[in-house]
Parts: sequence; structure tokens; C-alpha cells
Amino acid sequence: MTGRLSPAADAGRGGPDAVRHALALRRPLALGGKALRSITAIRVDLLGLVGLVLLFVGWQLLTNVVPRYSLPTPLGVAGRIWDDFILAKYLSAYGLPKTGLLNSMLYTGSNVLIAVGLGGAVGTIGGLVTGRFEKVRAVLDPVLMTAGTIPILVLAPFFLIWFGVGRTSAVLLVAIYVSVILYIFAQRAVDNLDPVYEEAAYTLGASPRRMIWDVLIPGTVPQILGGVRIALAGAWGLEAIAELLGSQKGIGKIVQVLAGSIDMQGIFAALVLLGLVAVIFDALAALLFSYVAGWSVAARTGGN
Repeated sequence: MTGRLSPAADAGRGGPDAVRHALALRRPLALGGKALRSITAIRVDLLGLVGLVLLFVGWQLLTNVVPRYSLPTPLGVAGRIWDDFILAKYLSAYGLPKTGLLNSMLYTGSNVLIAVGLGGAVGTIGGLVTGRFEKVRAVLDPVLMTAGTIPILVLAPFFLIWFGVGRTSAVLLVAIYVSVILYIFAQRAVDNLDPVYEEAAYTLGASPRRMIWDVLIPGTVPQILGGVRIALAGAWGLEAIAELLGSQKGIGKIVQVLAGSIDMQGIFAALVLLGLVAVIFDALAALLFSYVAGWSVAARTGGN
């Protein structure tokens, strides 16, 4: 025991180096660790691909028993995405400007990223603060928990009145949802942080600033990143709903106008494109988070 801690003690005469050394002991040091994670990630990706294939196969089989006007075929939807990707001329008949699925998806995607960034920052900071200060937690918990239980369909009319039908109302609606999710994850991350690391840091003379940067942030980031993936996955659907309830652009607006004419193939095309983009962004987020916090299962899987 003494031999293992002596390097930290020797390096820790200045304080911060010892804290870093103590935290490093928590990370896997096996030479084959990175290779094992890569194999696991490939296996999970292949299983996800199999799931998507099974989904489309099941969809195709259902079209044999369900009328085509209510359930278009996957190939028909794919062709519609191709035809409407750059410009969908028929949308002008519904009062929309000249646009296509691409421009609408860019609008929806930018709203999602802005909302996740804004709500994530607010929720993460709030969760970290309340995880450390019980009195602040007692004040903010009822407010955030109440906000998280209010359905978006109830909040949307108020936001449309207060902020209009532009981008602001949709972004704020999604940001509220994201902030509640990240608030909970950040707070739990602080609660789950093993006290032994903080005690070791204090013993080795770490300052409050070093406690934040060398213990609190490294110890909570993996779970927070897992929460970001969960919030991002839900934000796409919420953004589409917000646009459907009141917006002049976006995938949700396309779904709204096509629902009036019962254009099921066009609706499916918009929703399938939205789903594919959501899957791609989740895969990119998983790749980024595994690089940032590769030692943690929570960051890679979105778990607690």
C-alpha cells in the first residue's frame, strides 16, 4: 500500500500533481483496453444496423396487409425523399416558401443544437451547484421538477403568445426539456462521486479551484455526457412537435401541412429523414463522448 502511494506523495509536494495521479489510478491502464472498446463499439454498431434492417423489413411486410394510402412502402418513401430533398415545388401551394427537405432539416437541426447547447449549459451548471449546496437544492428542485412534468403541448400555446411563431419559442421549449434532463444527471453525478477522491485531494493540499478542475469535473463528466445523449435523442421529436404546433419552417411544419391533405408518403418521408438524422447525430455524439471520457461506461452508453 505504501509503495503504491509513494509516487503520488513524491509528485504531490506541490499538491495538484498528486491529485491528477490519484485520479489517473481510476482509469483502465491495460494495453488492450482501447482495442477492446473498439471491438465492442463495432459489435454494437452492427447490432444497431441489424435492428434498422429488421425495422424496414417489417415495414415492407406490413404494406402487404395495410392499404398503401395509409402506409406507403419503404421504397416509395425513399423515392419521395430523393425527389423532395432539394426542392419540393408542391409546398408552395400550402403557403410555404420554395424549400425542400434539406433546408427544412437544416432549420430543425440548428434549432435542436441551439436548444441542447443552451439547455445543457443551464441544466449542468444548476445540477452541479445544487449537488454541492443543499439549501440551493431545496429551493431549485421543486421548480425544475415541476417544469419537467409539464407537457410540451401545454407550454407551447403560452410560448407562442409570448415569443411568437419564430425560432425563439421552439428553441426555448426544447431547451427547458433539455435543462431538466441535464439538471438531474449532473446532480446525480455529484451525488455518486466517490468521497475518497475528494478526501485524498484535500489531504494532498488541493485548493478549492483544483478540487473543481481535478476532481469534480473529471468525476461527473461521464454521467453528464450520458445525459446529453439522452436529451439529444428526445430533442429531435420535441422540436418537430414545437414546429408542428406553430412554426413557419422546419420538418414539423412540413408534416403539419401535408397532414391536411393526407399525404402519407410525404409525411413518412419527412419523419424518416428526421429519424435518420437523429440516429447519425447520436452516433457522432457517442464517438465524441467515448473519446472525451473513454474510461467510463456511462459516457459511452448514456447510462447513470
